[in-house]
Amino acid sequence: MSGKPLGKPRPLWRVIFLSVATFMLYYGWYKWIIQEELRRYNGFGWSGTLCLAPFVLGVAVPQALRIFDPDVPGWFGWFSLLGVVWIYIIQFKLYKTVNALYRQAGMKAPLVVWWLFVPGLNLIVGLRQIHFLSQFWAKEQGVIIPDSLAENIPLLSGNA
Repeated sequence: MSGKPLGKPRPLWRVIFLSVATFMLYYGWYKWIIQEELRRYNGFGWSGTLCLAPFVLGVAVPQALRIFDPDVPGWFGWFSLLGVVWIYIIQFKLYKTVNALYRQAGMKAPLVVWWLFVPGLNLIVGLRQIHFLSQFWAKEQGVIIPDSLAENIPLLSGNA
């Protein structure tokens, strides 16, 4: 166990359940808090706010202006793609960070980062990131956090 401030293990099944139950509000909080935890643990990195604010503003502002201001042309809504591009950049950094944590701990990096850019596989690598980050925090704390969903789907848990 390290002397660094550790993150909280959050099993995949719980993240999915709470995200669905709160219409994705929990998932937004999850994305924010894991960035904060990783920044505290590593001593560097981007805050949760820096990761999420450009995404939320980038998606919401162009759409709100397009909808509520009749002088804004309809094509302006396409600027929301900038927010989407931003979240892909954040995901890419996150996956590389999780892999680096595993390598630094002497373990094999669990995430295939380039899957992020393949429709369908991007969802799988995202689910794997949730599982493996939770497992990393659990190992660092010397606890076992069962994750029945990931453990029963070999592609998610790496038990293939």
